[in-house]
Amino acid sequence: MSVNIVLPGLQAWAEQHLSAILKATTADDFDTAFESFVAKHATIAVNGKSVSREEYKKQLQGEGFNEAGAEVSFSGAVEVDTGLSAGVVGLFYTATIVQNDLVQSAPAETRVQSSINLVIEEDKSLTKPHFPPGFHGFFGE
Repeated sequence: MSVNIVLPGLQAWAEQHLSAILKATTADDFDTAFESFVAKHATIAVNGKSVSREEYKKQLQGEGFNEAGAEVSFSGAVEVDTGLSAGVVGLFYTATIVQNDLVQSAPAETRVQSSINLVIEEDKSLTKPHFPPGFHGFFGE
């Protein structure tokens, strides 16, 4: 019996990966989430200004990891599929980040409302995974 791998749609993939970044509570969790979401040679613009991948990573990372957790909700999305696992996704989201710091005996919270536009395409620099017997995946040549 063989099992085919079913990939999530572009919108679901983008929401899952962005949520993982925003919910990271340790540097290791953040690095893992960021590395699996942003390609090594990505072109990034923030508010119309070109920034390096490292600058963008630092901006997302903020002042360090002093959060107890986060809730992320998506209020809207636009997806244009341009082919096999490629396309454009726009997401509107709200992230409520709960800090470990207490203010008048209650955890401090930060609420961020933002949007992000992504161009999702195959990263040719990645090596194809090796699957155990019985698992199959399609990786276009």
